Amino acid sequence: MKRIINWLTSNWTCAALLLGFHAWAWVMIGTWMRNQSSRIMGALMAVTALGLLMRLRWTRLVGTAMLIWISGFKAYGLVAREFTWKQAMWSALYGLIAYHLWTKPDSGILDDFAGEDQPDADQEKQSEEDHEKPIISLVHLRRQQRYLEPQVLANALSEAWGLQIAGGEEDVKEADGFVAGENPLFIVMVHKPTFAMFMVHNRDSAYFEDPEETAGRVPNLRFAEIIREHSAWLAVDLMQAKDTKLDQDEAYRLIGKAVSALADDDVMAILCPQHHFFNLWSPELEKTLCGESPLEALQEEVKAPVIGVPDGDTIEKAIDEARRRWPEFVEAFKKRQPDDERFIVKAPFTGEDGRVEHMWLQVFGLEPEYAHGNLINHPMHTTKLRMGSQVEVAVGEVSDWICPDAEGNPLGNFTQQAIVEAAKQKRESGKGADN
Repeated sequence: MKRIINWLTSNWTCAALLLGFHAWAWVMIGTWMRNQSSRIMGALMAVTALGLLMRLRWTRLVGTAMLIWISGFKAYGLVAREFTWKQAMWSALYGLIAYHLWTKPDSGILDDFAGEDQPDADQEKQSEEDHEKPIISLVHLRRQQRYLEPQVLANALSEAWGLQIAGGEEDVKEADGFVAGENPLFIVMVHKPTFAMFMVHNRDSAYFEDPEETAGRVPNLRFAEIIREHSAWLAVDLMQAKDTKLDQDEAYRLIGKAVSALADDDVMAILCPQHHFFNLWSPELEKTLCGESPLEALQEEVKAPVIGVPDGDTIEKAIDEARRRWPEFVEAFKKRQPDDERFIVKAPFTGEDGRVEHMWLQVFGLEPEYAHGNLINHPMHTTKLRMGSQVEVAVGEVSDWICPDAEGNPLGNFTQQAIVEAAKQKRESGKGADN
């Protein structure tokens, strides 16, 4: 008897009953007004309510989001229309149930009955592990929020996945899946290649809680700068229902195609929260994310990352040495084979915002005063250049170079040697302080 009462009064069940009521209301309204979107939203709420009754883990997040949305909608009515205490109490109730569903779903109105029916240690451990398990997701870090609505999202996913995804007012009867919700949160349900549900976030805010603190722990200055400067993010998450047969690899293949289809010129980088992969966005990365192994594409960091060093004088000395020994590069270039691509130089480039960044280029032509080559970096501060762009730089501005010596061993790379030496000295000084 106590177990039944605990089940009936738990926050899972209370949330399910509220969403079930709203599901019925939305379906009735959609049927009466012949509004397909209302019927879809009602069906989605009904599925979520059923999942809450079955204690499916993914419904906890979706149910919380739906209850917050309903609470916010009722609160908005208090301001936009007429304030009533009844409406205010309903808004507070929905917000309270959402809070308790997220923070302590197994508790409820009659917690005194929980004494004999608490889960054992193994169940608690499993529940904790499920809660802490990283979500399967890929995230765009963006300059600004993307324009997105159900029909736009459905069209993009239909093309990316080769399925018929319905959105907006489209009929879902013959579709392979459908999109529900409104910006900034969408739910996508598909039943091909197997049943799966995804959540699409399109947020107009920083992804990290404290971007400055996070950037300070990132040694790659390009990545750190993106973490500081991005102002929006878009993510596609797998909602991991217990009965889904979609494995991790297939999930990432679908998500990789989805984020590629939703990419535009405002995407700065992509993040994989589960594996802590981070990479700059590029057409090459977009293509590989649509392949069979999207995670492998993320593991390979972009070429020539910018790494910070503590002492500016150290870098200046390295640049002076590179310029002093420039004739060695010229002599080696004269003797190279025509298809030898191991001759690269670094030089400063000024972006439209006036900021300077040093980038590498692969040299294919050399004059006494100029070096000609193709960029092998992704520019951060200019939209006029991109990786692969053909450029020329003045020899007097070259800040580093790399080429093979007579035995084929790498020669040059003076700034990187300075960085490695500075890092080594920092580690050694740290050990000395510990001792």
